[in-house]
Amino acid sequence: MSSNGSEHETNNSSTNSTGSSIVSWTTIDVEQWLYSLNLSNFVGKFCKENGVDGLTLLLMKENDLKQAPLAIERLVDIKKLWYHIRLLQCQENDFYSPLNISSSSSYLTNENDEQISMLLSSKQQCSNDNTQKHNHSSLSPTHLLESNMHNMYSSCQINSQQKPLFGTPTGEKRKLLVSFIYALISGIWTSFIMVVVHNRVPNVQKYPPLPDLFLDNIPHIAWAFTVSEYIIIIMSFTFLLILIFHKYWNIILRRFFTLGGTIFFLRSITMLVTSLSVPGHHLECTPLQYGTSFEILSRCLQIFLFQGLSIQGVRSCGDYMFSGHTVVLTLLNHCITEYTTSDFYAVHLASWFFNIFGMILILAAHEHYTIDVFIAFFLTSRLFLYYHSLANNAVLHSRTDNRLSIWFPMFSYFEKNIQCMVPNVLRVPWPLKVFHIHDEIYDEKQKEFPLKCDNKQCNIHKEKRKNE
Repeated sequence: MSSNGSEHETNNSSTNSTGSSIVSWTTIDVEQWLYSLNLSNFVGKFCKENGVDGLTLLLMKENDLKQAPLAIERLVDIKKLWYHIRLLQCQENDFYSPLNISSSSSYLTNENDEQISMLLSSKQQCSNDNTQKHNHSSLSPTHLLESNMHNMYSSCQINSQQKPLFGTPTGEKRKLLVSFIYALISGIWTSFIMVVVHNRVPNVQKYPPLPDLFLDNIPHIAWAFTVSEYIIIIMSFTFLLILIFHKYWNIILRRFFTLGGTIFFLRSITMLVTSLSVPGHHLECTPLQYGTSFEILSRCLQIFLFQGLSIQGVRSCGDYMFSGHTVVLTLLNHCITEYTTSDFYAVHLASWFFNIFGMILILAAHEHYTIDVFIAFFLTSRLFLYYHSLANNAVLHSRTDNRLSIWFPMFSYFEKNIQCMVPNVLRVPWPLKVFHIHDEIYDEKQKEFPLKCDNKQCNIHKEKRKNE
């Protein structure tokens, strides 16, 4: 009984002796804390020699006690100190997920000022008290690159009083328009290159299909390519539904246009520089000579408007490296799994199944070589992961760090105001708000439904609206 009471008293002294949060402790506060634990023999090593403050305690690990410069030798002292340090760290959960530090804290010093200030602004934009975390599925692409530190700095938390995730809405709409124009130009350019490579397709009699481990052992299935295109249509409608109900649909759509435009621009280069032979004798691929500019333009527009789908009557040859159908399947799959929560686990499983099954169907139809499909999946998935890894890394958005603007100017333009992982928050779209009856907080300024609230919060909000 007495030991429990002393431990409770120790815990109280750690938080109440200074009257402030642990993160703002100075070396004097740490010294008082060590005295209260009867560990005064470590005051010199902690406070006087190494200047340990509250922030340092919260960032310490057990190995820090064993290694220089502390280099504590006795096991009992290491375990006792680490036990009390862990108690402090457990009391400051808000510090870790994500950082809950006052912008007026006095511990910002020297070279860490810019980095911590940036994290503070990200914290202030992405969270407030009584927040609810909006998780990402374990099947989402960026989950593969996440770590505890990554989540600490990049996960957003949203509630009804949050500031917008981005800057001015006008600026974000302009970026969305720019990304659309970029994707439009890339799509038209790729369609034109497809016309060019069709004119240069090698003669199948002179250049027979290349040896392919998969195609040589799998019989040709005529209907497989059509089914893969219907899968693309299903996944496209699924992604459209996510855009309609997602709160940050404009950021998602902007990233979709940017990634899609970049990948298809790369595809136009690869299929132009090298012309592969037709992958199967069943394909009726002969060079088509378009005499006038009008014929070339009309063929280009046909490919672009119908997105190269054979079910729309588009037949192209020579555009083998790499598979455009696989690019679309993979990009849609990654967007669906990234921008929906873990509650949609069945949708995520179905999305991955459609992605992989669609790739197999493309190969079964003998429309592409195996390397075409593999390279398309690898490039699309890697580009998606790297783009979002950079976008979710708030440290790279520091004002004093110009590497992004130099090496990735388009990325820097699109993502400079996004300093955290985009939270998956669904909201009721404008046409359906008339029919939506639910106790939710409606923010007149943001014109959106952020999160559900309890009855007490809703009643308070309703009273404020009545008074206004």
